[in-house]
Amino acid sequence: MDDLNICCVFVCNSKYINSFFKTYNQLITSGNYNGDICLVIGNDLKDTQIINDIINNTKIIVKYFPDIVFSDYFYEINRNMKIEGYDYRNIHKVFQWHKLHVFNTFFKKWDFIFYIDCGMVILNDIKHIFNERREMKLIAHSDAYDEYEQTLKCQFDHSNKLFQDLYKEFNLEIDYFQTTIMLIDTNIILDNTFNELLELANKYPICRTNEQGIMAVYFTNIKNYYKPISIYNDSLHLYDYYRRNKNASYVMYKY
Repeated sequence: MDDLNICCVFVCNSKYINSFFKTYNQLITSGNYNGDICLVIGNDLKDTQIINDIINNTKIIVKYFPDIVFSDYFYEINRNMKIEGYDYRNIHKVFQWHKLHVFNTFFKKWDFIFYIDCGMVILNDIKHIFNERREMKLIAHSDAYDEYEQTLKCQFDHSNKLFQDLYKEFNLEIDYFQTTIMLIDTNIILDNTFNELLELANKYPICRTNEQGIMAVYFTNIKNYYKPISIYNDSLHLYDYYRRNKNASYVMYKY
């Protein structure tokens, strides 16, 4: 694995910087990782002392992208969504949209990137995840696991008339992925990928999970790149959002 041209990528604002350090340390120790690491930041961390310390005292690559600003049309609709059981993350976790920058051509200097949410728990060698990589694919965890009852349509506000347009344009009765981890062949990142994701978000500002639903539509319908990560190999559970099997050994999990 030493010759694998890969970068582990985190996206973080000031609220999650401590969670970043936690996962970063586990990636190196428990995950046995010694390759490139990139921390993507936005406006609130730019030129701060903590970022200067990271740049001066670690080998972490810090990449700044300006915070994403949407159209007035987007905000008018997005902030008035009506969804049962909705957690209002479109208001309280706006920075999640910054994750779209993972599909910037900046990352094409690596053959693969492995995006990891800050706060992820890493317990075993990360090479087990890297072995899942596939050419021209985005490897991620199914959000519907383990009952597989949910489909992509659940990511959107059905009460808005835009949902009917979305439903007609794309197949929403399919499996879709979480954006908590993503193992990406950077050949799928083209000059227009980031802009197309942004345009799709502006066209359909009814996603209840911010970037997740938009990415899922794009990488299943517009580009057929999504492939579910294996649940386990011969010895380990690879990844799950929850640690459902308390007796099993995991490479990583979220909660």
